[in-house]
Amino acid sequence: MFSKKKAIGVAIAAFLAAVALVLALEWRGNQPVTGDEAETVVRQGDLNAQRMQDTLTDQINSRPRSEAQLRMESETGLGLSRNCIQWTEFADSHPTEENRENRDRACQRYRDYVESGVLPEEGANAEATPR
Repeated sequence: MFSKKKAIGVAIAAFLAAVALVLALEWRGNQPVTGDEAETVVRQGDLNAQRMQDTLTDQINSRPRSEAQLRMESETGLGLSRNCIQWTEFADSHPTEENRENRDRACQRYRDYVESGVLPEEGANAEATPR
């Protein structure tokens, strides 16, 4: 698992490598940079950027996912989310008090499930979708 310190260390190392390269090129004086040298600088910059991206991606991927996130990604969570979105769109396009209540109920069921992992008691319109 990568820590923030390691990610920062990689970023600092990449920065220092770039600074060293610039100083080395300045040290050469006014001699023109050849195409091969310019290509090497670009390639090294690309490699440093890719290494930093890989480190950050590994760090993100290694984080444990929270129980709430797992519930959001579950079949039940996705279904409740879809129902909330459908009611929200329907209530926006057909603004009645009943549709707003159904939207609020559907979205609250989703929030409650994500937070607690428990589905509240199902009312008459709990699973209904807009028509």
